[in-house]
Amino acid sequence: MRAAVTVGLAATMVAAAGLAWVLAGRPWPGEGSQAKGARTDAAPVLEVSVARAERTTVPIVFDYTGVIVSPSDAALRPRVTGVVVERSFEPGAMVEQGQLLFRIDPQPFAVALQAAEAQRDQAWAQFAFSKVEVERVESLADDGFTSRQRFQQLQSDRAIAAARLRETEAEVLRQQLDLGYTEIRAPFAGRASLSDINAGELVTANQTELVSLVQIDPIDVQVALSAEASVAVEAALATGQAALEVLAGDGRPAATARIYKLDNRFNSGTARRLVRAMLDNADGRFLPGEFVRTRVQVGTRERLLVPTVALSAQLDRRVVHVLDADGRVRITPVETGDNHGERTAILRGLPEGMAIVTDHLQDLRQGQRVAPRAGRDVAGSSQRVVGESSRRLE
Repeated sequence: MRAAVTVGLAATMVAAAGLAWVLAGRPWPGEGSQAKGARTDAAPVLEVSVARAERTTVPIVFDYTGVIVSPSDAALRPRVTGVVVERSFEPGAMVEQGQLLFRIDPQPFAVALQAAEAQRDQAWAQFAFSKVEVERVESLADDGFTSRQRFQQLQSDRAIAAARLRETEAEVLRQQLDLGYTEIRAPFAGRASLSDINAGELVTANQTELVSLVQIDPIDVQVALSAEASVAVEAALATGQAALEVLAGDGRPAATARIYKLDNRFNSGTARRLVRAMLDNADGRFLPGEFVRTRVQVGTRERLLVPTVALSAQLDRRVVHVLDADGRVRITPVETGDNHGERTAILRGLPEGMAIVTDHLQDLRQGQRVAPRAGRDVAGSSQRVVGESSRRLE
């Protein structure tokens, strides 16, 4: 009897609780999962940004590491031995062509020049006397008043005096040169090195390095080309399409140089051929010995391009997420080529004009339904998508 009462009381409590659940607007068991499925089916599809795979004319380029070299590079040494009395430039500064750099004590050379001029004057006097003697004795020899031997001796003395005169004149010229060599001037405009030679130091002819000088503007970029690139550069030079760009740290062009010189052989050890390009360097940004990234352009060609941000990797391959006509994602393996700014060339695996998803790549699955983001022009969204991706990466 007591058990029956207990069961009835429990049933009454359950019924009351169920009535309260329904009155509160809660669903019966089973209805919740059905409603949840309905909400899932009604949920909006993922909105994505898309861009078209476009065929575009792009440059044919080869990337190399180059080195800056000066077209004029000289180590200046004195041509006479002496004591430096003046250094008239600031080490490391820019100098002009013909500017005085050093002056060596000129007094010893001025004295030597005066001595040479005195020797020349003496030789000239001796030659003049010998010449007069020959002219005076010549008529006497013809009349038989003097011997032919005497006349021949005077002719010999005149020839010796003439030779001595030429010797002393040459010595005067040499001393004049030595006196001029006491002034060391810049052979071309450029930047001087950090010279340690100061006034009062003794310098030795053809041995002591006074200062080195390099031309800064214009300056050369030297690149070692492969055989393939060498052939392409020669062909491009013939058609006027060859160009060389110096790249900044972010890979963007920093300066453009003109290719003007190719070496006459390949280096047998490296299988490379040197090429030089002339670069405007008025601001002195580039200095000899500096390594730079370069891009050699030898023409143009057609390439299918997609935004680089649209590429992702699966295992050992690159893929893009193609948006089909029915709005579903199709993961497509592709073979990629060179980068061109913020876009990458597709060599195989993708037809032209296909719509490519450019964001939410990590959330996409094969066959997933997506929708292009509202307000986007699919055909012209490539540059905007790339810009947004760049901002996200920053």
